[in-house]
Amino acid sequence: MYRSSLCLPLLALLLGVAAAQEPKGEAKKQEGKAPPRQVAAALPELGEVDVHFLNTSTVRMTVRSERLEITTFYGKLAVPVSDIRLIEFGLHFPDGVEAKIEHAIKNLAHKDYRERDNASKILLELGPFSYPAVLDAKRSKDMETSRRAGDILKKLEAKHPKKDLKTSANDKLVTPTFTIVGRIVTPTLKAKTELFGEVELSVSKMRTLRAVGAPSREVEIGVDAGKYANAGQWLETEFEADGKTAIVITAKGVIDQWPQQPGQYLVGPGGQLGRMGGIIAGGGVGGPGGGRIILGPGMNTQMYSGALLGKIGDNGEPFIIGERYDNVPDREGKLYLQIGPSLWGCPSSGSYHVAISRKE
Repeated sequence: MYRSSLCLPLLALLLGVAAAQEPKGEAKKQEGKAPPRQVAAALPELGEVDVHFLNTSTVRMTVRSERLEITTFYGKLAVPVSDIRLIEFGLHFPDGVEAKIEHAIKNLAHKDYRERDNASKILLELGPFSYPAVLDAKRSKDMETSRRAGDILKKLEAKHPKKDLKTSANDKLVTPTFTIVGRIVTPTLKAKTELFGEVELSVSKMRTLRAVGAPSREVEIGVDAGKYANAGQWLETEFEADGKTAIVITAKGVIDQWPQQPGQYLVGPGGQLGRMGGIIAGGGVGGPGGGRIILGPGMNTQMYSGALLGKIGDNGEPFIIGERYDNVPDREGKLYLQIGPSLWGCPSSGSYHVAISRKE
């Protein structure tokens, strides 16, 4: 035993010495040989994306930037572009535009009416970029500033789609594992297009960036009345609307709105209106009720009780889906679902089976 344990370290030492001594012939072979050539690594192909611009155009391209830097509440992150499935861009100003807006807002109260008129003209020309500042100016204590800002707001809202009039500077990045909300500090994206070749795109000109084929074009989900037929309780789906493509939502199933006396108050996705002979079909397809925005902070449970409802984005305005919705949403974002609370204020039971898809 003692002899073998002593031999093992000795053998290892001898092998190490032998490996360290390079044969002379081999050394001669290496003399005069050029060192390995450094080959520049090619930029990775990170997959195709559809970029929607503020001017309403859409271009398909391949992103060549490797990562985006985004500042969040918890610090700065460097997100690989290959992991990004969707970006909803907040408000980014082109160089010099923010200062121009601030100057124009200040001049809305200028003593010279020509300066006031010119300020209004500039703010209108800057369109969606000036919207948040004009919205703040509408609340000004200065009567002239408030009045002019109110007039500008009406014209901006009449000229531009609601989805383009952003008030938030935050960007939202969707990855396969989680969603990141913050401020993109990378000013441009490198990309390659079929028609224009290599390009560099300003973040300030983009509205959304969506990986081709992501998120899923079709989603099927169950909406549990016991949980989601309650005021304020919304089911977050994995379906993303882009604000440009029509989506089709169909719903089936039956829920009981008074399960304490089973079977007496059964309704389908059309809710109480459907049960009483009314017609609710989303997007105006098959009836007048579908797709109407529900106004006000609350909802009329007598009208929408039991009906399948939806909204786009966490802060979106609810709309009726019913048995079928076929329309282009007025904004982009994730789809949320809810069932109108029971007319009698009691928990409901049962569920609706919902299928969601993009319209070809």
